[in-house]
Amino acid sequence: MKKLLSILSFLILFSTNAQNGDTNYNTVDSLIQNPDTTIVKKPTISYNPLTKPNTYASPQNPNYWKNKMPHEGYWQQDVHYIIEAEIIDTDNMIKANQQLIYTNNSPDELEHVFFHLYANAFEPDSYLDKFRKSNKMLTRFREDELKKKNLEILSIKSNDKSLDIEIDNTIMKVYLEKPLKSGETIKFDINFESYFGGEESAGNVRRRMKTYTEYGNKHYNGVHWYPRISVYDSKFGWTTDQHLGKEFYGNFGCFDVELTFPENYIVEATGYMTNRDEVLPEELMKKLDIKNFATKKYNTPPSTIIRYNPDKKKTWKFHAENVHDFAFTADPSYRIGVADWNGIKAYSLAQEQHAAKWQNAADYAAEIVEVFSQDFGMYTYHKIIVADARSGMEYPMITLDSGRDPGYRGLLIHEIAHMWFFGQIGNNETYRAALDEGFTQFLTAWGTEKIEGKYMTKDASYVNDTILDNQNVDVLDRIKWLKNNKTFLNKYYDSHTNQLDAKDDDAFYRYTMDASENNTPKLNTHSHDFGGSLAHRGSYTHVYGKTATMLYNLQYVLGDELFLAAMKNYFETWKIAHPYLNDFRNSIIQFTKVDLNWFFDQWLDTNKDLDYAIKRVERLSNDTVAVTIARKGEMEMPIDLTIDSKFGMRYNFHIPNNWFVKKTSATVLPRWIGYGNLNKEYTFKTHIPSGVKNIMIDMSGKLADSYMINNRFNGNIDFSLDYGVHKWANLRKYELKTRPGLWYNSFDGVKIGTSVNGHYLKKHHVLNANMWLNTGAMKGDEFDGNAQNDKVSYQIKYSTSMYKYVKNSRLRLAASELDGLSYFSIGYNIKDRSKMNTLDVSLSGFERKDDSDLNYLIYNDLWIPEKKNTNITVNIAHKYYYLQNNKLSGHGNIQLSLKSSSIMSDYDFAQLTLEAINRNSISGYQIHTRFFIQRGFGSNFPLESMLYAAGSNPESLMENPFTRSKGWIPNDWTGYSNNSGTFHMGGGLNLRGFSGYYMTEPTDDGSVNIYQGTSGIAFNTEIDYTSKIPKLNYWGLSSYIFMDVGVMNENNTTEKIAFSRPHMDLGMGFSWELSRLWDHVLDSEPLVLRVDLPLYVNHSPSTENSIKLRCIFGLNRAF
Repeated sequence: MKKLLSILSFLILFSTNAQNGDTNYNTVDSLIQNPDTTIVKKPTISYNPLTKPNTYASPQNPNYWKNKMPHEGYWQQDVHYIIEAEIIDTDNMIKANQQLIYTNNSPDELEHVFFHLYANAFEPDSYLDKFRKSNKMLTRFREDELKKKNLEILSIKSNDKSLDIEIDNTIMKVYLEKPLKSGETIKFDINFESYFGGEESAGNVRRRMKTYTEYGNKHYNGVHWYPRISVYDSKFGWTTDQHLGKEFYGNFGCFDVELTFPENYIVEATGYMTNRDEVLPEELMKKLDIKNFATKKYNTPPSTIIRYNPDKKKTWKFHAENVHDFAFTADPSYRIGVADWNGIKAYSLAQEQHAAKWQNAADYAAEIVEVFSQDFGMYTYHKIIVADARSGMEYPMITLDSGRDPGYRGLLIHEIAHMWFFGQIGNNETYRAALDEGFTQFLTAWGTEKIEGKYMTKDASYVNDTILDNQNVDVLDRIKWLKNNKTFLNKYYDSHTNQLDAKDDDAFYRYTMDASENNTPKLNTHSHDFGGSLAHRGSYTHVYGKTATMLYNLQYVLGDELFLAAMKNYFETWKIAHPYLNDFRNSIIQFTKVDLNWFFDQWLDTNKDLDYAIKRVERLSNDTVAVTIARKGEMEMPIDLTIDSKFGMRYNFHIPNNWFVKKTSATVLPRWIGYGNLNKEYTFKTHIPSGVKNIMIDMSGKLADSYMINNRFNGNIDFSLDYGVHKWANLRKYELKTRPGLWYNSFDGVKIGTSVNGHYLKKHHVLNANMWLNTGAMKGDEFDGNAQNDKVSYQIKYSTSMYKYVKNSRLRLAASELDGLSYFSIGYNIKDRSKMNTLDVSLSGFERKDDSDLNYLIYNDLWIPEKKNTNITVNIAHKYYYLQNNKLSGHGNIQLSLKSSSIMSDYDFAQLTLEAINRNSISGYQIHTRFFIQRGFGSNFPLESMLYAAGSNPESLMENPFTRSKGWIPNDWTGYSNNSGTFHMGGGLNLRGFSGYYMTEPTDDGSVNIYQGTSGIAFNTEIDYTSKIPKLNYWGLSSYIFMDVGVMNENNTTEKIAFSRPHMDLGMGFSWELSRLWDHVLDSEPLVLRVDLPLYVNHSPSTENSIKLRCIFGLNRAF
């Protein structure tokens, strides 16, 4: 009889799991009762996570915390949500009834409970809104958000009695009728309404619960949509962090959810779809098969498979166990792909218009699950979903993604990796996001290497199969596509750019760039406390990169085999439980039985940097060498060292930093125990037959050295041709690139030379050197050959980080003999911790040695030769952001500058300058303003450094290659006279309408020309309305109206200041950011062509009317 009952139980269980053509759950075999088990008198329910009833807390559940306690005394709370919800697509809302059965497994009595109302973050005056305002971010709310319709609690009861509540934005406190004792269970009945906020495009706050419309079909992402009880744990008690747009924490348990939609929607969600045969019958699945749309043109309107009828509904039913959240996605245009690995179903849901580029999504998802299951621990659930949902987020069993193949591959790997660190290991990611995002980032790199190889597959930048083939796409989209694709530049870029390998792309690059200047945060930091911490800005990015890098370094310390075993043990120990960073730390130490406290201390609780160097190699007798390694950073690590001999042999060495020695085939050298100032150097001797060719620290690429250009004895420089394209920096070598140089001015003629550029990480030892031979070919007509131009020109600039001495500081040097000007400069720049305040000090000097050097100048009468102009400049600058009434937003920069003649100068002058530039945005208009005031002192001012009313002075013109010499600006556009000019370069008082005009001002003694002087005040403004004319912006065109007003001092510096009449111009302008055509692929300085039309000038030349159509050409925007 016992055997008969057991067999019957098995058959029932088997038939349940195999229903509806879904997967045979991969752990079914382990759930079969032993036929010899004695049947107790009290009936028990066999563990089945796929269908009702709730068996989460069953003794047979291998994942239930009581059945596999991570450590003695551990506990966590249990939840069972039962939700019936109807999605009202006409109102973009959900009406729902929720039962929550909550079990108190803690040793404490609970007098109240807390719930998260995440959606309430997206409304005026929320904590998120205040957080955005504190970061000076403009917020544009959607319709329902403005009405504060997000998550509304209509009633909450227990035992049919209403409970008192207190709501503080995204946290709801519920007062219990009587204390909930340890071991007791309570049921809450909650009636609520949840809103999707409104059409996604109508607002600018990134929210995950959203709706959008595409080709007439409404799409819904249902996430964080229900009142979710907070976690009560042994570390915090109740966790009550307000939701600020990132990271979550939830209780494990069971969800039974029914979702009612109009029948045309295709829905997927967390959990097992218990009525699949009803909602997705075989005939419908055949129509929805993604393969049917493999040849459909990308982004063309979808077909209609089920017609919309708001009166016809369909209810989708889901059951999920061992999960801590429930999410869904729904879209009438979803088409479905299916794959399988080890009994685990992988579903892809793609909008039909994108289906042609989602053909491999399900197979790719299955492969990702396979890799992570084999390497880090078996996937617990029966399915994984990847959905085309304009997102990039993870929820139990379901990821909401975006993009297309192959571009989405990295995203799919990352989001599915979250099923391990977030889904199955339920970290308090709000408190410490490193446990979630950082571990996932490590798995992203790991998975990419396993699936894609060293490099991720990517699209060429000139793909040619989408928009141009689609006759239904707006012409503006065609223009945008043409601008970015199928051009010679894109093909050139793809041929000469580089690509980061998986480890560097997902981990080391972002970490090393900041670590090289000791600018990484402590990982033991609250997720909301990384600087501004909005989105992924600032130091929050190291939650990803630094954590992933730490795990690679843990692998480096332990060795591959022990590391993987320890990670698997951590996963199995804490699966379906709630670890903190200290639990991870203890798990690794206890499993490996290795003292790793020194490792975790420095990585989690400090921002120390890691820097080892080959300091010295001494050749001794008989091919023996003494190698000295220096520890220059504050971190310590064991060292893997490789020596290559001249005979081509390779010798590997391992230097432990304590008593632990990892499994290695290398020669193990004596321990190097040292930290702080103890034993900062280590020397060993070894015999290398034939001698040493090279010595290298860490050939694996896993050691997180922040300054790797000293990690080799030879070969620390990467020489290459400079193709001028954007490239990722080389983390391991100093880059030195060269290319031919070609330039022109009308005095030197054609200039032929070479350009050499070098840097490490684009921050250290940045070198730009150019040298030209001036051929004299194609000289300007005005030079008859008698004037002697320079035969050779050069320009050298160097800058480097000085963080070793003062954080956030840089040193720069420059020298040149170029276009008739001898120049040198040395400067030092330092920023404060916020990088909003800057102090810059420089010493500069320049001279034109004889009259022939004036031939280079576009204003050759505004410079005196044979005069040395040396000066010291001190600049103090402050950047700021502001937001007024959530309407006017902007940023600005205010700069105070003191410039004074210095030793060896032939001049005696000083300038005190204050300039404030603000860039504001309101209702789509960009309003730029500039306030400028300068006071000059001294008895002898250089012409080139004076204040000019219309624009830049000659000294500033030397900074632009197009204006530092003749040849690019037509001669008849320049010079000053009694008439209006044609050329303008921003600077000075910036009275552009007075360009080229002497600005004759009447005085008591007659008149004075005030186009140049020593003191003045100006206000400039531009109102850019380009966003109101979208066609302009596609090609980098801008249009604006402008006004400039200013006064100049009429007297010299020895007299009392006497300001002129106010001079004002008013007009409209157009600019074309020409460099936008190539700067997405080429390294180049911005190039903007500008045409300003000053229609009104209040004090015009006597030959002109104040109101007149004037035309002024310029380079770059006026300010």
